[in-house]
Amino acid sequence: MNDTLWEDLWSREDSGALFSHLERFYRLKSRAIDIFKDSGTVRICDAACGYGAYSVALASNGFEVYSFDVSPTAAMFTRMGLAHYGFDSSHVKSADILSTGYPDAFFDGAVANSVLDHMSVADAKAALSELCRITRPGGLIMVSFDRPEEDDMSPPHEILSDGSLLYTSGSRRGMILHPYTASEALRLLEGYEIVYADLDLQDEQVFLFKSPNGTNVC
Repeated sequence: MNDTLWEDLWSREDSGALFSHLERFYRLKSRAIDIFKDSGTVRICDAACGYGAYSVALASNGFEVYSFDVSPTAAMFTRMGLAHYGFDSSHVKSADILSTGYPDAFFDGAVANSVLDHMSVADAKAALSELCRITRPGGLIMVSFDRPEEDDMSPPHEILSDGSLLYTSGSRRGMILHPYTASEALRLLEGYEIVYADLDLQDEQVFLFKSPNGTNVC
C-alpha cells in the first residue's frame, strides 16, 4: 500500500474527533462478531486498523486483539483508543497488509474493514492471500466493502484498467478506490468458502469466509 499517502492522511486527522466515534463500537453487537465467538475465535487480527474502531469492538467483545496499520499515526490512534477503554494496546504495530510480518497461522481470525476497496484488484487478491497465511486453517476472515457516496465519485480521478479509481488531485491524490458491487465482491472472493454475507447494510457489504489452508487459494 502507499504508506506515505496514508500516513499523510491520518496525520491530518483530529484524534479527539475520531475518538468521539469509538463509543458506538464499544461492545458492538453484530452477527459477524457472534459468528466469530461461536467458531471459537480467541486471537484475532484487525488488519489495516485505521483509528481502531474494530480493535475496540473486538477487544470489548472479549477477543485477544492484534492490530496493524501501514500508517504509524493510525497505529498510535489505535493504541490510544484501546488504552482509553482499558484494553491491552501492546499488540499494535505499523505494517503493510501485503506483508504483515506475523507467523503462519498465528490468528484464529482476522478482520479487514473497508480495506480491500482502497487497493487495486491485484493487491486486494494478494492481501486476501496474506490474511489467509496468518489465519489458521478453518479460521474466519471478515472483509467489508464501503458503499461509495456521491463525494467519492466527484473528485478528479482516472479509471484504471481493473475499474479502480485513482484520484489525481486534491487531498485524495494517489488514493485508490474500487467501488465493489455485490457480484464484483463475490468474484474477488471466488474460491473461498463464504459462511456469512450481509449485502443489505446501508453503508457496507460484509463477508465472512474460511481460511482455506493458510496459503494461497488455488
